[in-house]
This record gives sequence, structure tokens and C-alpha cells, in this order.
Amino acid sequence: MFSRIIALLIRYKNISFGSVPRLISIFYWPSVQILFWGFFTNFLISNNSYSGLGILNIILSAVILWDILFRGQLGLTMSFLEEIWSRNLTNLFISPIREFELVISLIFISLIRTIIGLTPAIFIANYFFDFHLFELGFFLIFFFFNLIIVGWSIGFLVSSLVLRYGHAFEELAWAIIFILLPFSCVYYPLDSLPPIMQKISIIFPPAHIFESMREILINGVIRYELLKNIILLNVAYLTGSVVFFLKIIAVSRKKGLLINQGE
Repeated sequence: MFSRIIALLIRYKNISFGSVPRLISIFYWPSVQILFWGFFTNFLISNNSYSGLGILNIILSAVILWDILFRGQLGLTMSFLEEIWSRNLTNLFISPIREFELVISLIFISLIRTIIGLTPAIFIANYFFDFHLFELGFFLIFFFFNLIIVGWSIGFLVSSLVLRYGHAFEELAWAIIFILLPFSCVYYPLDSLPPIMQKISIIFPPAHIFESMREILINGVIRYELLKNIILLNVAYLTGSVVFFLKIIAVSRKKGLLINQGE
């Protein structure tokens, strides 16, 4: 009996600790929790002059905007992984469907899933907490599309890694977004981070997006240099991730990896 239990433990140990993505999901999340709640608490303490309603409005705005990014990434990644799990990739690529048509389809299904998923949440927040996300006006649309573009960039990157390196990287579909969370400045300003983390944060569009959101909600100020950074970074990341995705598809076809994908 004990030998069989030990054998199973060895198997599960190899599964859990046998790849970098799974190690990240095991060890990184507790640290993320500490960093996130620590920086968030510091922000609340340093801004205790705000009214409770003002703080609530900022937090709910951040929650909903962050969920746009998360749903955009997950919607794209899950749609692609469904093709892998059902072993349908080979069927797709022997059909007349072209790679760029797959890219466009994944983007649109992610957009549709995100809008459908978030619409009830916005109305619930409005009803129960007198929350008005639409106070952001035009910038709500701007932030929405730029956050979902970040999600698409991450989604294409994760899908590429899963396609190239196998199921071990599926863990990144859920973990990678939270790896970026401390650097995205969702619930606290950029200047509340240590200098080394600030240097990392400014290369990610979400940090600029959430800084812009807080400036508009708290100070009524539009920082156009942040808006410019958001657009430039998103164009670079989305272009790079799509090119990488198409390159990995070509490599997978050449190496015959598409046949081996699936549950």
C-alpha cells in the first residue's frame, strides 16, 4: 500500500513541479497577494481624506476595468485552447481557413464574451453601490479597447506557448494575468511602488491606463502623455504577439506538432 502511495506522490510531484509555468502558479501567487494588498493598503492610508463614496468609486472602476483585461485575455485563450482540447486544430488548418482569419475570429469572440460578461456587472454595481462608470465618458471607451487589446496580446502569447511547448504552459492562461497584477497599478498609483518596480511597470500599458483613470476620477485631469504611451505600447505588443502567434503556427505545421495536440 505504502509503495503505491509513494509512487502516486512521485507522479504528482513530477506533474506539479516538473515545469516552470506550474512552479510559477504555486510560488508566485502568495507573493502577489502580499504585494497587492500591501500597496493597496498604503494607498488607502495615504488618501484617507477621500470620502468613502469617492474611494468606492475608484475601487469599483478599477475592478471593472481590470476585468476587461482579464476577460479579454481569457476569452481569447480559452477559445483557442478549446480547439486544442477537442483535437480540432488539424481540421482547422487543412480547411480553407487562413491563419489571419483565425486571429480575427479569436479577437471578435473575445470581444463578444467580454461585453456580455461585464454588462450585468456594471448594472449591478450601479444598482447596489450607486456607481457610475460612465462618468469617464469618452475615456471609458478608450480604456475599454486598450485594456482588451492588452488581453489579446497576452492571449496570443499564451496560446503560442501552449501550441509550441504543450500542456504544461496551459497554467499560464490563468497565472500570467496575476503575474502582471502588481506592476499594473490597478488599485494604487505608480509612485507607491519601489523604484525598481516602477521601471518595470512603465513598460506595461495597464500601468498607464490605470494612472490615467485615477487622474480623471480624482483630479479631473487628462494626461495626454499617458494616453500616447498607452497607444504606442499597445500597437507594439499586439503586433508582436500576433506575429509571434502566426510564426508559431508555421513552426508547428512544419514540425508536425498540430497532430499531437489535444487531451
